[in-house]
Amino acid sequence: MERDNKIRELYYVDGSTVRKRQASAAPAPRRRPETERPARRPATKTYRSAAIRAEKSLYFSKGYALVMILAVLIMIGSCSFMLMIQNKVSEQERNISSMQLQIQDMEANNAAYEDSLESKYSLDKIYEVATKDLGMVYSQKGQIVYYQSANEDYVKQLKDVPEAK
Repeated sequence: MERDNKIRELYYVDGSTVRKRQASAAPAPRRRPETERPARRPATKTYRSAAIRAEKSLYFSKGYALVMILAVLIMIGSCSFMLMIQNKVSEQERNISSMQLQIQDMEANNAAYEDSLESKYSLDKIYEVATKDLGMVYSQKGQIVYYQSANEDYVKQLKDVPEAK
């Protein structure tokens, strides 16, 4: 850099030619006085302080280590809690599937029992048993009496039914 400045001071451009300056026109390089120079510290003190700072930066402080340990413990705890909850959910899903299979089996059994009951007693068989074995007969004309009830859910008979008109 300094050499480039010296070359520029010795030569100048005039059109397309480079000419040499006269020696008297070039100013002398300026030097700083001794009083302006900054005072230098001893190299060993700077090196020692840098080495101490570098060594300190390699070690964890107690506070930082405690925070990191706490963060790791919280992470491990939350992961184990999540795994426990996930295990419970999968177990409940298995229970739900087994219960659904039991419900399907019970519905199939109920349908089979209902079919067997329907096929066991037909209406003709019921009529035959009622009329022959139990002595029941069909009602005759005029024996059926219709009347209005205030409560349509059920009928409670407190006295005799009135005679037909």
